[in-house]
Amino acid sequence: LRDTDLRPRLREVTTPWLRLYGALDGLVPRRVAPLVDALTLPGESQILPAAAHAPFISHPEPFCAALCDFAGALPQE
Repeated sequence: LRDTDLRPRLREVTTPWLRLYGALDGLVPRRVAPLVDALTLPGESQILPAAAHAPFISHPEPFCAALCDFAGALPQE
């Protein structure tokens, strides 16, 4: 993954997706969020304040809450 750049393919994603970042992430810094947002549609980004790179492991409750809130706001088909 170190040498893989998937940014050119991000616009291919047409399903709404939630991008969750940890504020303390040393691998993917917070400044990356607006850059990825500019390349993607649709969806949203959120920063989990006390989390690092794997918030689904270190902060499962806020991670799941953000995911459930996002999924619950999606249009029903």
